[in-house]
Amino acid sequence: MTENSGAMKAAVLREFGQPLSVEEKKIPVPGPNEVLVKIKASGLCVSDLHIQDGIIGTVKLPYTPGHEMAGIIEKIGDSVTSVKVGDHVVGAIDITCGTCRYCLSGRTNLCRSLVRVGFERDGSHAEYCVIPAYNAFKVSDTVPFEQMTSITDAVGCMYNAVKNRAGVKPGDRVLILGTGGLGMNAIQIAKLFGAEVYATSRQPDKLAISLEMGADTVINTSEQNLYDEIVRLTGGEMCDVVIDNIGIKNSINDSLKLVCPGGRVIVAGYNDPLFEADFQDVMKFEKEILGIRGMTRQDLAEVVKFVEEGRIVPFIYKTIPFEEINSGLNMLRTGEAKGRVVLMMND
Repeated sequence: MTENSGAMKAAVLREFGQPLSVEEKKIPVPGPNEVLVKIKASGLCVSDLHIQDGIIGTVKLPYTPGHEMAGIIEKIGDSVTSVKVGDHVVGAIDITCGTCRYCLSGRTNLCRSLVRVGFERDGSHAEYCVIPAYNAFKVSDTVPFEQMTSITDAVGCMYNAVKNRAGVKPGDRVLILGTGGLGMNAIQIAKLFGAEVYATSRQPDKLAISLEMGADTVINTSEQNLYDEIVRLTGGEMCDVVIDNIGIKNSINDSLKLVCPGGRVIVAGYNDPLFEADFQDVMKFEKEILGIRGMTRQDLAEVVKFVEEGRIVPFIYKTIPFEEINSGLNMLRTGEAKGRVVLMMND
C-alpha cells in the first residue's frame, strides 16, 4: 500500500483513554491485489471502546480504527479481478494467510497469522480505506450502506454463534442475554434457524425492539427474576443455548444455571477479563462453555445472501455524521445506544 497527495478526513486515536481527533491524512493508494474503498458508512462497536481504553494490546498508536465498513470500490490495484470500480462492498475484518491448518480447514477466523482491519491495521473511520481485494465482498446496491456495516461483525458474529458454535436447530430454546448491537441480530438469526427465542434487558425500550426483531418472549431483568422466568417458560427444562453478550464475571455462571443438561453457553461479550463457573455443574450435566470469535469467510458469504434477500435485516439504532464520532462512542459507553450506531460519510 502506498500513499498519494490527495487528502481525506480520518478519525485518529493518538492516546489511549482520550477522544479521537478528526484529521487530514493522505488517501492511500491500493497496491497489487488491493482495492481502495470510498467509505460510505462505518459502524461503531464496543470493541472501539476497548481499543480507545487500551485493552486490546495489538493496537499501535497513532492509528485509525473502524472495522465495520461499507462503501464503493474507488480504485483497484494490479491483478485484481474479483471486484471492479463501482461495486458496493463490505470489508471482511480478518486478513488471513490462506495456508495454515485453520484456513485450510475453513476456520479462517482462527488463522494464526491473522491481521485485522481496524485493529492491527488502519480501519474504516475515514473517508477512504485500502483492503486486500480478497476481503472485499460484493453486496447488492439495494441494501442501504448503514445496514451493510453490520454484516461483517454484529450480524456475522452472531451468525457464527448461532449456526456453528451453538448448532441451533428447529425447536431449540435460545436465551439471548443482553440485547444491543449483537443481541438484536442474534434474535433474528436464531429465529431463522427455527428456535424459540427469549431475550433479556433492563430497559423496556430494548425489550420492545426485541419483540419487533422476533423474540417470542422478553424478560425485564430489573423487575423479573430471570431464573424463575426461564423455569416457568420451559416447564423446568431450561434452555438449550444461552448466548452471553454481557461478558462480566458472573454472567457465565448465571448462564450455566439457565441451560439444560447438555446445553451450551456461548461466550460473546468480553467486558471482564475473568469469569467464574461451577465446575461440578459443568461436569455432572455435560454443559459446554464455548467461545466465539468473528466469523469464517463462508459465514460472511452466507450472511451477505441472507441480508440481500431480506431474511436478516441488520438492526441499526442510529446514524450520525462522521464528525460526531466521539459522541457516538459515548452513546455506547453510557448505554444510550440500543443497537449499532453508524457513522455516515458526506458525499
